[in-house]
Amino acid sequence: MTETVCYRHPDRPAGVRCQRCDRPICPACMNSAAVGFQCPSCFNEGVKSIPRTRTSLGGVARGNTQIVTLTVLALNVLVFIAVRTGSSRVVNDLVLVPALVDTEPWRLLTSAFTHLQIFHIFSNLFMLYQVGPPLEQMLGRVRFVILYLLSALGGGVAVWLISNPLGATLGASGAVLGLVGALLVISRARGMDVTWILAYVAVTAVISFTIPNISWEGHLGGFVTGAAVAWLFLQDTKRRRNKART
Repeated sequence: MTETVCYRHPDRPAGVRCQRCDRPICPACMNSAAVGFQCPSCFNEGVKSIPRTRTSLGGVARGNTQIVTLTVLALNVLVFIAVRTGSSRVVNDLVLVPALVDTEPWRLLTSAFTHLQIFHIFSNLFMLYQVGPPLEQMLGRVRFVILYLLSALGGGVAVWLISNPLGATLGASGAVLGLVGALLVISRARGMDVTWILAYVAVTAVISFTIPNISWEGHLGGFVTGAAVAWLFLQDTKRRRNKART
């Protein structure tokens, strides 16, 4: 009598058969299914066929809804430590100087992760932690990353185009205000109370335009970019829902 062997491992005896393809499989190839066991190929095909759960704004829903926010927080802290403990060249290579952007375009983004003063980084990261997790939960990881980076870039581009060419700008304020702008647009679209958001924007605007050495250009560019990206996400979500109904 010939012993049945695993179709994936001919040197191993097979005790059961895959419930989908009926091929013999060894214990190492057995994947628990709703009924019986499946081989790795059939099991993976079944997983791929399961529709992905979407967030309320069309992103892919995942378990940890703060992982991107926490990662961005950590990156800012690590850069802050490097700036405070390293040579002056570290910060000089990261800050946004409009006159240098043509040859060193990375400054448009690296400046958004760079801080010098403790109060500066604390205020930015505190606000990031307030608005980041709820937005990450609504958007999903990928869309949240897109929103944050485009807001940071939008703030940097605004500084590059309309601020003092020889000035130096740094900080996550533009990116954070992009998140605030996105939250404002999304909250208004859902009919939620936006009083505190408007109050925060108003206070930030007053500070930006009245206190010297604060980049109103970066704040404005980040806020407008974040609001625009959120509006595009909302339109895409509406399109997906309309398509699903037809």
